[in-house]
Amino acid sequence: MKKQIHSLLKRQLKRHFGDTGDIPEEWKNFIDAVNDAYLEFDEDRSMLERSLELSSQELMQRNSELQALIKAFPDLFIWFDSNGIILDCKEGSTTNLFIPIEKLIGKPIQRIPFQDVGGKFLEAFFQVKNTNSIVSMEYSLTIKGLENHYEARMLPLFEEQFLCIVRNITERKQAEQALMESEKKYKELYEESKKAEEVYRSLIHSSADAIVIYDLEGKVKYLSPAFTKIFGWTIEELEGNKIPFIPESEVEATETVVKNVIFHGKPCQGFMTKRFTKDSRLLDISYSASRFDDHEGNPSGALFILRDITETKKLEARFRKAEKMEAIGMLAGGVAHDLNNILSGIVSYPELLLLKLPKDSPMRKGIQIMQTSGQKAAAIVQDLLTMARRGVATSEVVNLNDIIADYMKSPEYDKLLFHHTNVLVKTDLQSNLANILGSPVHISKTIMNLVSNGAEAMLNGGKLTITTENRHIDKPFIGYEKINEGDYVTLRVSDTGTGISPETLERIFEPFYTKKVMGRSGTGLGMAVIWGTVKDHDGFIDVQSIEDIGTTFTIYFPLTHMEIEKTKETTTIDDYLGNGETILIVDDVEEQLEIASNMLTQLGYSVSIASSGEKAVEYLKTRKVDLLILDMIMDPGIDGLETYKQILEIHPKQPALITSGFSESERVKEAQKLGAGHYIKKPYMLETIGLAVRNILKKYR
Repeated sequence: MKKQIHSLLKRQLKRHFGDTGDIPEEWKNFIDAVNDAYLEFDEDRSMLERSLELSSQELMQRNSELQALIKAFPDLFIWFDSNGIILDCKEGSTTNLFIPIEKLIGKPIQRIPFQDVGGKFLEAFFQVKNTNSIVSMEYSLTIKGLENHYEARMLPLFEEQFLCIVRNITERKQAEQALMESEKKYKELYEESKKAEEVYRSLIHSSADAIVIYDLEGKVKYLSPAFTKIFGWTIEELEGNKIPFIPESEVEATETVVKNVIFHGKPCQGFMTKRFTKDSRLLDISYSASRFDDHEGNPSGALFILRDITETKKLEARFRKAEKMEAIGMLAGGVAHDLNNILSGIVSYPELLLLKLPKDSPMRKGIQIMQTSGQKAAAIVQDLLTMARRGVATSEVVNLNDIIADYMKSPEYDKLLFHHTNVLVKTDLQSNLANILGSPVHISKTIMNLVSNGAEAMLNGGKLTITTENRHIDKPFIGYEKINEGDYVTLRVSDTGTGISPETLERIFEPFYTKKVMGRSGTGLGMAVIWGTVKDHDGFIDVQSIEDIGTTFTIYFPLTHMEIEKTKETTTIDDYLGNGETILIVDDVEEQLEIASNMLTQLGYSVSIASSGEKAVEYLKTRKVDLLILDMIMDPGIDGLETYKQILEIHPKQPALITSGFSESERVKEAQKLGAGHYIKKPYMLETIGLAVRNILKKYR
């Protein structure tokens, strides 16, 4: 077949040899070689044009994806040159700058007009410039009265340009870094495409959030490393497939969002949903999404950014629960304070009457029953105070093993065994158990409540184990609550009972929440008292429970290296009798004045009373007393602390004893710093008030 002659060569031959001229034989080989060169050149040029066309399409595709990525991120982007001059900005939906972006462009980075942020940015800029690496920093701003927390990442780009990405982390609204679109001349298209792809992948790989790129059918085209870290699947497992992680309850809402993104091109930000991991854990997820188009402007796929907010939601739930507990505690504390005043007559007067009655009096039994009933009511009030975080007023060095041993010798423990004969109680107590600082009464009640609840959970019998252990926590971990690192003495009470459902477990420490029959087997305060006691001891609680298997409560008490004091000798009434010393009692409740006055008079003191702080100050302007007994809370008028301050101006070394229906710890501590002695809690007991008065008077002799 005769070879085709290139059109350009034809014109040259015609010019030299004419239309009909014969080409000399000696020229033919040369002309064939020239013709081949022309044809090969055309083929190379065609290949180059096709290559450039493909590069152009690839760059347009990358740019389209980058535009979609920028739209999906809620962060602030600041571009600046090698001199730190701001070239461009893009404000996200959560950065809260509250200033027009255009005012920043063209200014040095240190001129960002918020406190010392500009200086921090400049310092980070020089660090990035010198090390050619990514630099992260965090800072806080108070804007319009609100504190905002930010995380900034600064990184070098190509051609001596730099990018700073600012994320508002106050509400955990992270976003991913965006890519600055570059436009180059036709001859640089291929190289620019490579540069864009490198930055694009760098941003995605450095994201703490999971990033997924889907095609229009919802099949995976790309997964970021963070996706594998959070959810478990790799790109090799899922590429070309759909991700099997949508719970049935989330399918309908997810389909609606995906349709809006893919078919209507509506970006989505902050959609709250749930997703399964590869190992079947259910996570709370917030995701943002945006569609991207191909080089011809047709929809090509969607980019999704998924953020794991599981721990954030747990913390929010715990915060709401803490607020609820605080509100209930404040109410309970106020009620308990008033009840203590009312109970004083029932608890304190029988003690005075029994002192005066003959031992064979027929009235003694009735008065003793009245006294016992009052003490039981006072114990419930004490539970309310503990729940309100106002009950633990004393702290001493104790050993859990000793408290457990004392409890197992108590009538309460004997009663529990009598009613639960099919429950086997075992102990596993560490022999060299360290000491803790705490209130023996409250810790003993915590042990009693845990053991009682465990026994009642084993309806058909079972084993209950009490364990103590020294334990070092080298890093915080999340149990029922976050347990901080430190050295602890742990108390663990385990049962083989019915277990606790997840719904009940969430509310188990709420006051008055109980599965028992109110008034018959509980007050609904037991678990709330445990929680309040542990928190008052700066401790932590963990609860692990499986239905039909059993429950384990573990309490972490901070360890102390202090030693236990020697046991004090038993006291009698002779140890705290008075010798005519003068005492002024100040209280705004008439019944309290009368009870305290009668008790101290009975003990041999000379007693005066004042029904307000103002009257006490006025009384002491012209008189002196050996001891002042001050109620801490008096309303209306000045309270015990303010009263004491004014009295100290008259009598600078005036001894004082502080009393209250519950512990106002900060006010009490302040009064004690000024010179007040002991603090005692109402209702008054003869021995308690007698010993406190005696000890203070001895100190000031």
